[in-house]
Amino acid sequence: MAKSSRYIKKKLDCSEILNMSRRIYAKKSLGQNFLIDKRVKTKIVKNLYLNDKDIVVEVGPGKGALTEIIYNKVNNLIAVEYDDYLYSGLKSRYDNSNVKIVNADAKLIDISNYLENGTSYKFVGNLPYNVANKIILNFLKSVCKPEFMIVMLQLEVAKRIAGHDKFGGYLTVIIGIYCASEILFTVKPSSFKPKPKINSAVMKLTPYKKPKIDQSNIKKFSAFVSKSFISRRKTILNNLSSGNQISKDLAVKILEDANIDSKIRPQNLSVDDWVKLYFSIIKNKWIIVLF
Repeated sequence: MAKSSRYIKKKLDCSEILNMSRRIYAKKSLGQNFLIDKRVKTKIVKNLYLNDKDIVVEVGPGKGALTEIIYNKVNNLIAVEYDDYLYSGLKSRYDNSNVKIVNADAKLIDISNYLENGTSYKFVGNLPYNVANKIILNFLKSVCKPEFMIVMLQLEVAKRIAGHDKFGGYLTVIIGIYCASEILFTVKPSSFKPKPKINSAVMKLTPYKKPKIDQSNIKKFSAFVSKSFISRRKTILNNLSSGNQISKDLAVKILEDANIDSKIRPQNLSVDDWVKLYFSIIKNKWIIVLF
């Protein structure tokens, strides 16, 4: 009897393996966690405020959790999927006139190639957590910036972008020069398959008409901010001095010129404060290595 049970179990396992080959499994290497919570899907789409004239760019559609709700509500949907297998499934499922499925890397894609100049669009995405920042910045830097972005992120990353409490940092500043940000709601691990080990959040990012730093200065500005965040426990005076290898006397002059308290910590500075600091250096032609 025991031998028979083992034989039946073995046959069942073989059958399961065959079924598994027909299923779609999340790839850890691509940071995939598929959204399965209908309530969360509905809430995300509701925050897009869609009408039938809208153009939507969706990044990371995966199995089509949001795609299936959006595509018949809008004039045009462009879905960007990096995974070849998921792309094929979406392509066969949504092959119609108002949906374009694009097989591309959202970190690198030039979305202007798929839109007419000046075209307004809304961005939505359940972004892979390991590359979310790069995807966001790619679209914010594009000549075709979205009207706004509704994005799913790791909760801690969302707090960093929004600059909440102790989470303010380099990411807060770099994304903050391009857009205003707010956390709309949090999402539990149980809303995904497989379940991530952390909580998530849905954010709204609204690009400024013009970034706070122009493109010709962005590389130097980014390096300056990065060097000035070497120790979150030290004051901005100490960070500015040691991080940029300048004397404390010069650091004091820079801070005084920008009207910034030398005793506060770097994470407590606003994006505008960092912009003032940077242009204080440029204006006064103080010698400081900005690369």
